[in-house]
Amino acid sequence: MIEDLRLLWDEGVEVFDAHEKANFNLRAMLFCMINDFPAYGNLSGYSVKGHHACPICEENTSYHQLKYARKTCYIGHRKLLKRNHPSRKLKKAFNGCQEDITTPPPLIGEEVYNRVSNIEINYGKLSSIVV
Repeated sequence: MIEDLRLLWDEGVEVFDAHEKANFNLRAMLFCMINDFPAYGNLSGYSVKGHHACPICEENTSYHQLKYARKTCYIGHRKLLKRNHPSRKLKKAFNGCQEDITTPPPLIGEEVYNRVSNIEINYGKLSSIVV
């Protein structure tokens, strides 16, 4: 799949347009996907580990560093629930606190464009995205 996506992005493939009755070079990219978190990291190049691993919260990710295990656990994601959701009030089932924080506002189109307009992608085993 990665090789096919790379081909569609870098070179494109020749396809037939039945409406225009002509061939054209189709270039494409993967825009949305549904998968587990590790696959999300592999396909997107986004870091799914560390203190800012939530793709929605980013630098506002709520995390807690476990003292002896040297692992990061993520808390505070009840803020993504509706304001009146019963799980927001549950203390014992979570971190001992009610969730009063609200969901961050979604990005508008111009903000998304500004974030992705200068992305440089380096494919390979040690792929990275530089913004």
